[in-house]
Amino acid sequence: MASVLKNGILLGQVIPSTLKNAVKVQVPYFTFDDRLKAYFKKTEDFVAEDISKDCKTGDIVIIHKLEKQIKKEITHKVFETVFKLGDIKDPISGQSVVSSQYRANMEQFDELYGATKNFDYEKAPKRGSLEGTRDFTDKPVYRKWHNFEKEDPYGVSN
Repeated sequence: MASVLKNGILLGQVIPSTLKNAVKVQVPYFTFDDRLKAYFKKTEDFVAEDISKDCKTGDIVIIHKLEKQIKKEITHKVFETVFKLGDIKDPISGQSVVSSQYRANMEQFDELYGATKNFDYEKAPKRGSLEGTRDFTDKPVYRKWHNFEKEDPYGVSN
């Protein structure tokens, strides 16, 4: 395991899991291969305690190592949600970003060129507002290791 993972504070992405009051966080790190003289990306999964139940699959979170473990499998706790899935902000300016453009700039382009507004970010509901009807983020999901004849909507392909 890389020495980066021994730090008390880690940044990672929430991945699907069926745990209650906890989330699985996948933390990327790079290892150097002396033979090829190149870095290769690897990932390590951690189980983090999420008391507020705010984190959903795809969110980028900061996790801290627990000083005293209550359960054997839970080694960290969620400290902060940095980005919600699909709601990215520029870390320097703090402005919301869509693809490679700022949302404010997109609005200026719409005013200048008279483009139709296909999607209004200000009026859009927050992620998870359709839980139980069309949104599957509140359902227990799992990683599929085999493709069965009957398709399961809660299975996520590896």
